[in-house]
Amino acid sequence: LPAVSRKDYIKDQQGDATMSFNYIYKNNEANFGKPLRKQIKGGMHITIEIILKKGNKFIALRRDSIPGHEAPHKKRKCLFFCHDLIRYGEDIEDAVKRIVKRQAGVSVEDCKVVYIDSSVQSKDDQWAITPHVIAELKAIPKTGFSGNKIYEVVLFNKKDVPKDFAWWPRKDLREFLEEFA
Repeated sequence: LPAVSRKDYIKDQQGDATMSFNYIYKNNEANFGKPLRKQIKGGMHITIEIILKKGNKFIALRRDSIPGHEAPHKKRKCLFFCHDLIRYGEDIEDAVKRIVKRQAGVSVEDCKVVYIDSSVQSKDDQWAITPHVIAELKAIPKTGFSGNKIYEVVLFNKKDVPKDFAWWPRKDLREFLEEFA
């Protein structure tokens, strides 16, 4: 599709910029304005799940929660990948690099979107669109502080997936890695 340019906008009766065409959804198709400052019940967000990898090993970080997110309902010190919201207008690769640097303290060499999930969360009726990305890292993260405390860095492969991930059931993660990694 062609990019939308300034000439595609016109002023409405109140003087606000609006599109020169006016799409009206008929079947709940997505059509949004700029981001809101606060999360709202029934809203939506785009968040990226970033599966870390170095060579033939996957990497998980043991911490209390994903930085800036609620702690899981389980025990503390679970395993996590990097995960966060994309910023308005941000390129996915730039978002992945920013998130990994902030949450794992390392740089990304390469990344690839392997799956995109779309679901409505029961806890707040938020529509979550989640690209799943495999990010090849330039170095293995270290314990210490990167967004919050990293207690342990766990390396594993598809066959020996750890069981204490906060959000991924072991079987689901193993199947995901077999199919997409």
